Parts: sequence; C-alpha cells; structure tokens
Amino acid sequence: MLYFAYASNLNLAQMMRRCPAGRLFKTVLLEGHRFVYDGYSVIQDGAVGNIVKADVEGVWGALYEITDSDRLTLDAFEGYPKAYDRKAVEVKDREGTVYRATTYFRTGRVLGKPHPDYEKVVLDGAKDCRLPEEYVDRYLRVVRI
Repeated sequence: MLYFAYASNLNLAQMMRRCPAGRLFKTVLLEGHRFVYDGYSVIQDGAVGNIVKADVEGVWGALYEITDSDRLTLDAFEGYPKAYDRKAVEVKDREGTVYRATTYFRTGRVLGKPHPDYEKVVLDGAKDCRLPEEYVDRYLRVVRI
C-alpha cells in the first residue's frame, strides 16, 4: 500500500525503525491542503505536524510503499483513531502522475511551535525526501528569535 508522509515520518531513519519493510517511493504533492504545526503533544513537548484543508495551497511529502503490518505499526505511533484519523488522498509526483495513498490527519487546533528536537526530525526528513527548499522555509522551518 502507499502511505503519504508530511511531517516527522518524512525522516527516513524514523520510518525505517517504524516500518522496516517499507521503502521511500518518491516525492509528491497533496493539493488543497496546508501543513501546520498545531495542537500540543505531551510526548513531543510542543505542536506537531498536521494537514488542514486549504483551497490554493499544497503539502509536499514522501510517498512510501509499506506493508499492512507497517500500517498497523503506524496506526499505533499516530494514535489512530484517538489522536489522528486516517484517510485516502490523491497525490501527484513532479511529472503529474497521480497516486492514491493513505495519510494521517486530525481536526485543526490552535497553531503552535514545535519543540526544536521534533522540528529537526521534520527538517532532516524534508532533506531526506528532497522537498523544495522554498516549501521547507515557508512551512516546516520555524523562525526562532
């Protein structure tokens, strides 16, 4: 099955621990959504990644091929169905090919800042998956003063 990752699961090392049978397939775009850090995770000590509907924006992420067993492991890590829900989405690669994948999301919450360690995992994953730098700077990187 195909899984669309957009936050900490972009990170290849983390995904290989969680889904050892999985493999990174390609970089893709989910249109009609926007990436946000929102809510508060006690485990992460800050806001965490989420996707919310947005008419003219898109979320870059990674498309992974995973097994059904891997999906069950991800369900546990994502707190499905209590913390995050799961849904089918259509994503496009840079050539315009459309793929149907599963991803996790939750109802939007108050925007916040991620803990620096969580943000680093996300940013390292963005580099692993070769997300566009402009996108990374605009949505994934939190400016700290």
